[in-house]
Formats: sequence, structure tokens, C-alpha cells
Amino acid sequence: MRWASAAMSGAYLLIMMLAGVQEVGAAGQHGAERDDKASNTIFVTATRSEEKTTEVAASTGKKSHEEIILDDPVSEKDLFNSIAGVRVTQTGSTFGHMTSIRMPVNTDPVYLFLQDGIPVQSSGFFNHNGLAYTNYTTAGSVEVLKGAGTALYGSSAVAATINVQSIPADKQHGLFVRPEYGSNGFFRIGMGDGMTLGDNANLSLNLSYLQAPGWRQHTRSRRDELTVQHIVDINAANTLKTIVAYNHTDAEMAGNLIGLSELYNNRRSAGDVLPKLGIVDARRKFDFFRASVEWINDSLKNTEFSSIVYVRRNRNRYTATWLPSLPKNDSEQRSVGAMLKADAHVGNFHGIAGFDFEFTKADELYSQVFDFVPTGFGAPVAAGAIYDYTVDYTSLAPYARLEYQLTDKLRLAAGVRYDRDSFNYTNNTANGKYAASDFSRPADNNDPTFNHVSPKADILYALTEHQSLYFRYANGFRIPQASRLYRLKTNNIGFTLNPEKSDTFGLGYKLGTKRNQAELSLYFLEIRDTIVRRENARKEQFYVNAGKTRHYGVEASLSSRILDDVTVKLAYSYSRHKFVNDPQFGNNTQREAPRTLANVRLIYAPPWIHEMHAMFEWQHVGSWYLDNENTTTYGGSNVGNIKLDYRPNVNIRLGHSSDRHDLRSY
Repeated sequence: MRWASAAMSGAYLLIMMLAGVQEVGAAGQHGAERDDKASNTIFVTATRSEEKTTEVAASTGKKSHEEIILDDPVSEKDLFNSIAGVRVTQTGSTFGHMTSIRMPVNTDPVYLFLQDGIPVQSSGFFNHNGLAYTNYTTAGSVEVLKGAGTALYGSSAVAATINVQSIPADKQHGLFVRPEYGSNGFFRIGMGDGMTLGDNANLSLNLSYLQAPGWRQHTRSRRDELTVQHIVDINAANTLKTIVAYNHTDAEMAGNLIGLSELYNNRRSAGDVLPKLGIVDARRKFDFFRASVEWINDSLKNTEFSSIVYVRRNRNRYTATWLPSLPKNDSEQRSVGAMLKADAHVGNFHGIAGFDFEFTKADELYSQVFDFVPTGFGAPVAAGAIYDYTVDYTSLAPYARLEYQLTDKLRLAAGVRYDRDSFNYTNNTANGKYAASDFSRPADNNDPTFNHVSPKADILYALTEHQSLYFRYANGFRIPQASRLYRLKTNNIGFTLNPEKSDTFGLGYKLGTKRNQAELSLYFLEIRDTIVRRENARKEQFYVNAGKTRHYGVEASLSSRILDDVTVKLAYSYSRHKFVNDPQFGNNTQREAPRTLANVRLIYAPPWIHEMHAMFEWQHVGSWYLDNENTTTYGGSNVGNIKLDYRPNVNIRLGHSSDRHDLRSY
């Protein structure tokens, strides 16, 4: 198999690189200081507790705060696309995005987005723009757990779990102000402060305000972020951690440029959405608020209890510019939840047990602003409320994980999670077909409950103190979303949908020291009962469980301080994404699935200029099919970046970034 050959080639390349970097001597004082800041040897997301990366039996990716400052992310892709196997693409609403990790570029609910270990959206109301609900521009670090989630995570944790972490309040000291100016009228200001309150408490605040006219027509945007964090040690055994996170996004929406002539001669145009702007004001708005309190208790020997309670509000408003009728969406979810976990060490055993609960009340309004009459194919849509419904959604999930240290080097582990997800739907308008359109509204009696048991198992073998091998199996699933259950486009209202189910197998190698970190992983992912879109004889669309897909590949990453003041970071992935005996596409390759992704970074910190970093970056995206019929391909792209960051003293920081794109036509 060609993918296996590519995987072995990647493995050989990585091992040869490691053989070269492990002989490098210890860093000097200037380099050692930066080793401490950029160390990526600790991982939190897998168990919500600190672990060495070499002790996590899964493929992982992490970025430190210092690297995030150098990235200076404006959009989500700026933060994540240097991690092996991770590709985030921005949409026409600037901060909207699609994610591709072990999957083609898609909008499916196969990713779990977290902020400080807590989901940023309800599992029954997935928004593929979920990273916009995180405070990613002011993040302290980010972690990616690739493949199906551990026992701590349920629906949507199929392809990856992404955790955006705030700067810990006890790690932030002093006031900073960071104004930024860029091309095309870009402006952003970031502010933060951290302080100690008495002998046992810390308080921090981070905020960001961004506005940009945009370089294309109708791409003006604004974004605000605020994170407040308070940590207090009540006594030697009890700690309270409170986090308030808020963000708001308001962005105009541009469309696609049609044809190479537009791309080369009119690239600042709003594209195919331009003629529609006189009818509606096409824009997307995200609103997010969450307040959480975590109580950590370790009064029992070798045991820690963690209890998190939270309230959350999400709102997503947009105009569907990709539809000729230009309907408007207004979705709001209000949630309350609890995450309880016990973590105990007894002899050679390490056990984790917990229980997650969340209740969400959602209001969904999907409306037509004007009477739409198609000029060609399609049905007319009268002005009014197409869908107007309320959903009460409840999610319950107990879980457990047990690790056994069989020998000094060999660890066995198994876990299981049971999820019960229930919908209670109320239609606030008439049942059935909407006017003469092809939209249909189900009646109130559509209240499914989904149950799923997810087994997990892994083996970890420590080659040395800093190196390990692992094998992992994890079952995952994702439930049908409320939009699939209640936004119908067929008169066949009696249909049912079942959860998609997946199996992930992974084999990997890890190296983790302060000076060098490396990972190599091979994976195989099969998804069954995939929810696919079909059409009836009248071209009305509906969804069914009717498919199977397979995804496999290799991911390799290396971060090495090859000299005291020079760090090299390499990230590479090769993947294949296939239909399996699909009635329409057979065993074809799925569209928008680049086989290769690569990122190379050279970071230089000159010793004669204290607190200066220069980064040279190359990003590569390989070719992919533009259609599932595999008739048309896109040649891929290359992007080069140069970024500088300089802090002449503790209160002043200067930065600069530029990029050059090499895009291939098709």
C-alpha cells in the first residue's frame, strides 16, 4: 500500500533527525530560559490532569504561550495550522472556519472544542465554527488530542478534541498593553493584568478588541474577547478556580470568486454574493458567554476530586449566502452543566471515574426575509418563519478509566463511557410543508433519545525515561444534530436517524525532553452509519444513515533546539480518505482531502538581543479532489511567513509579520 510506504518513509526520516538532535549539548543560560518557556512536555486534555506527553497513549499536539505570541493569531488557522495533521480553513465570514483533522474539510460534528477543558457548545447543537467561541487570540496554550476522545469525552469527539487554555492566573503578573496596526486598516489592542491577592489568591484579566475593514469588499469585521480568572487556595487541601469567558464577533460575509478571471483581475470583489447585498445585509455574528467554578479537593491521600459547574450562552446569527433564497438564521442555546471527576492512585493502579451532565434550552429561528421566486431550478419561498422551534436537550454520561502498571516499563489501560442524549422538541409554527417551498417542519412528537457505550483501551511501553511507544483503540460516536432532526427539506417526515459510530486504532512513538520533542503516529479510522444527504425524485433533500468511510495515515512532528538560539519545528502528515462501497461514489477518495500537509519553522533568538524572536515559516498543502466523483483536482498551495517579536523591556513588546502565497490554479 502506498500510504504505508509513505508512513515508513516518514518514520525513517524522523528517526534519522532524532539521531542527529539527541547528541546536541546542553543549552546556555539564554537558551535555557527559553526552554522553560517553550517546554511542551506536559499535556492536560487527555485526563484533565497534568501528564508527561510521553505518558499519553495518543497522538497529541501542543503550542506554548511563547509560540502563540510569535504566531500573533488573528484567525483560527494562524493558531492551529502548524500542528501536524491539523488544517483549519477560514470561510467568507472571516472568523468562520472549517476543520480538517484526520478527515476531509467538513462541517460535520466530529470535533470537540473546549476552552479550559469545558465544551464551548452543546453536543446536540454543533457549530462547525466552534473555535470562534473560544478566546483563541488571548490563549495561554492550545492542545490537540487526535483521534477519538478518551473516556472523559463523548459525542463529537470522533476525529479530534481541541482545547484552548487560558493563561493561568498564578502565572500572569503585571500589566501589559499591546496595540497592533496592519494593512488594509487592521487594528487590534490587547490588554492584560495579573495580581496576587494576599498569600493565597491570584486574579487575572485578559481582553482583546479587533476591527478590520478587510481587504475584500464586504469583509469588515470586529471581534471582542474577555477572560477573567480567579484562583484561591482555601486551605492546603481545597482550591477554587473561577473563569468568566466572553467573546463577540460581527463580520460581513463575502462569497466565492467565480473563475480565474475574477481571481486574477478582481480579487477584492465580494464575489458571487455581491448582487445579493442590496437585498440583505449578509453578515455573521457569534456571541459566547460562560462562567465556571471548579473545586479541587485532595484531602484524601493519593486522591484528587474535581467538580466543575458552569453556565453558558451561545448565539449564532447569519445569512445563508450559499442559498439563492438568502434565508436568515438565529440560533441561541442556554446551558447549565456539571463535570465531576475522581482521580486516585493505589499501588500499581491509577483509576479515574466521573460523571458529566448538561441541560440546554435552545431557540431556533430560520426565516425568509423577502418573497423569493427562483429564476430557474428550485421552489419559491414565501417571506416568513420557515422554522421556529424550541428544544430541551439533556446529556448524561458516567465514565471510568483504569490503568495498571504491569512492570516498570509497561502500562495497560482500559476505559468506558456511557452517553445518554435526549431531545424534547416543540414546534412553534404549523406542522408540515412551508407554503409552496420544499421546507418541511416535523410535529412535536419527534423526541429521540440516543444511548451509546464507548470502550477504550491502550498499551504504553517506556523505552527510556523520555521515550515511549503506544498502541491505542478508541470507539467514538456522534449523535444527529438538532438541525438534522428538525430542519427537513422533504415531505417524508417519518424518517429516523441513528448516531454515527467510529473505531480508531493508533500506533505511535514519542520523545519528550525540554530540548527535543517528537511524535510519530500511524492511525486507522473507520466511521459507520455515516449521515449522508440524499435527494428524492423531486430533488428534495433529506438525510439517512447510509454510508461508511475509512481514514488512515501518518503524522510526524519534531521540535528541536539544534543550537542554543535556534529551534527547528517540523510537522508533516500523509492521509487517505475513502468511501467504502458507497452507492453513488463507490470507493472513491473524498473531496477536499489533501493527502499531504507540511509546516516548517525556523525560530531564531539572537543572544545579543534579549527577548527577541524571529520566525521563518513555510506551509504546504498538497493537492486534492474538488468533487467526490474524482474528476477535478486542485494543485495545492504554499505559504511563506516571516514573523518578528521583540520585547525591549517588560512593558513594551514590538512585533511584525508578513506572508507570501503561492497558490496553484486548476
